[in-house]
Amino acid sequence: MKTTITSLCVLAALGSIAWTNNALAHTMEVKPFLQTATPQSIWINWETGSGSQSIVEWGLSTSLGQSTSGSAKTGFGLSRIHEVQLTGLAPNTVYYYRVKTDNTYSDIYQFKTPALSQSEQHSRILAMSDMQYDSGNPSKFKEVIEQGVIPYVSEVLGKELHEGINMTLIPGDLVADGTNYLSWRTTFFSPIAPLAAKVPTYPAPGNHEYNTDTYFKFFTLPQNGTPNYMEHWYYHDQSNIRVISMDSNSNYRIQAQLDWLDNVLADTCSNQQIDFVFAQMHHPHKSEMWVEGELDYSGQIVAKLEQFSSACSKPSIHFFGHTHAYSRGV
Repeated sequence: MKTTITSLCVLAALGSIAWTNNALAHTMEVKPFLQTATPQSIWINWETGSGSQSIVEWGLSTSLGQSTSGSAKTGFGLSRIHEVQLTGLAPNTVYYYRVKTDNTYSDIYQFKTPALSQSEQHSRILAMSDMQYDSGNPSKFKEVIEQGVIPYVSEVLGKELHEGINMTLIPGDLVADGTNYLSWRTTFFSPIAPLAAKVPTYPAPGNHEYNTDTYFKFFTLPQNGTPNYMEHWYYHDQSNIRVISMDSNSNYRIQAQLDWLDNVLADTCSNQQIDFVFAQMHHPHKSEMWVEGELDYSGQIVAKLEQFSSACSKPSIHFFGHTHAYSRGV
C-alpha cells in the first residue's frame, strides 16, 4: 500500500444556462458533466432543450480533432439528455473536449483519465452530500463549489480542477424533490457545473430522490450491480481504490444487495491491485448529530466493511449523508 490518499470532505445542507446559436440552435439546459471514467474511457452527458444530435469533439489539445457520437433520451417535454462514451483513451492523460448538438456547442473543458490500478497513483477524492435546496440558504451549494472547492484546489493545492481532484462522491439527496424535474437543472446541475465538467461525479440515491426515473436518466453509472437493480448499487475503481456505492433507501434494504456486497468484497480481498475500499450510502449507521436518522441496515454494511478490513488487511472507510452536518464519529 504505497499510495497516499488525501480526501477533501464537505457536507453541505442546501438546498439554466441558455446558449443560442444560429439555425438549429438549442438551449443548453444542463452543461456537460463527466461520468464513469476508466483509464481507457469516459462518459460525457448533457441536456438540451431540443435536438437529438449527441456529439463530443475531443483530443489532446484545444484543437480537438476527433469526434464521437452517442445517443439521446427524452428528458422533460422536448428536452433531450445526451450521453456519449469516449473509448480508446490513454491512462493518466489529460484530454480536451466540447459537446455539440446541431449548431449548439459547449465551451472546451479538460478531464484527466484515471491511472492504472497497478501504478498506485496518488488520489484525491471530494465527498459532499445533502445539497438539496434550502430556502434559508438558497445559494449554499453554489457557495460550497465556487468559494470552497474551487479556491481550495487552485490556491491551496496549486492545481487545476481536473488535476487536483480525481472523483466526486455524493451519498444522496442531490435535490429536495426528485420528482420536480426542473429542480435538477437549477439546484443541482447548475451549481455543480464548474466542477462536474472536469471531475467525474458518482452519486448514491438518497431519500429525497424519491427513486425517480430522472435520477437514472441523468446519470450513467457503472453497470456492475445486481441484475434488475443496476445503478442502485455499483462499484468503481480509481487507481488502487475501490469505491462501492450502496442504496440504503427503504425499498432496497434487501438481502440481494448485501449478497452482492459480500461478492464484491471477496473479489476485492483477492485483488492485488486494490489496496483501499471507500463506501458511500445515504443513511448512517450511527450519528452523533441525529440519532433518529440512524439505520440498522447501514450497520450491516459497515459490519461487512469492518470484517473485510480485519480479514484482508485493507483499510476501508464509509461516507454517508442524511444528517446535514459534518461529522467524523465519536
